[in-house]
Amino acid sequence: MDLETVGSCLSASFLGCCLIAQVPQIVDILKTRNVAGISFNGFAIETFSLTIQVLYFWVQKYAILSYADLIALLIQDYIIVTLLLSYTKEPLGLREYGNVVGYLAAIASVYFGTISKAMIVGVMQSVIFVNLASKAIFIFDILSTRDTSAMSPAGWALCAYCNIGGVFVAGWILNDQTVMMQRLLNFFCNITVLFLVFYFKNGNKKDEEKKQD
Repeated sequence: MDLETVGSCLSASFLGCCLIAQVPQIVDILKTRNVAGISFNGFAIETFSLTIQVLYFWVQKYAILSYADLIALLIQDYIIVTLLLSYTKEPLGLREYGNVVGYLAAIASVYFGTISKAMIVGVMQSVIFVNLASKAIFIFDILSTRDTSAMSPAGWALCAYCNIGGVFVAGWILNDQTVMMQRLLNFFCNITVLFLVFYFKNGNKKDEEKKQD
């Protein structure tokens, strides 16, 4: 089996994982209607980051298969954000509304041509910091609540695997160092969140048991 065939098989497996990466999280929310501990701001900023990446690949005229994983993840993030808005028991604050309004304004600017191709390419250089911001919010919220009972570890594990696929596609097929570094960093961030999800999976239950003792 030659390297090209191996590469094609790996790409197919990575894409397959991306198509279902957040499905476990979506199913868990629909089953329990519990979104406690799931960061709205984290997913909102991640949605913004994925949108920038999809637009970057689009304006660079890369083959759609090279960023189909990002499109799949973006659609799933849209669903999760919608579910968070539907099932949250706490009213959104100014920051949350600001994220939504800012995102809609950015999309409108792209649609009406206010943002040029050069601007999108330039913004892509800073998407690493946007990703870091979204993962930092996830980590901060987990450490604050110490409860990840509503978060799906399977989803985060699949996302980490998808990131490895992204590193492979960006480095080997596209030879795009910017995208490769962004996805590599995202992999380590997702692994960190995955560890915390497992560590605090029964956080509140443990605290209640200690109080009872």
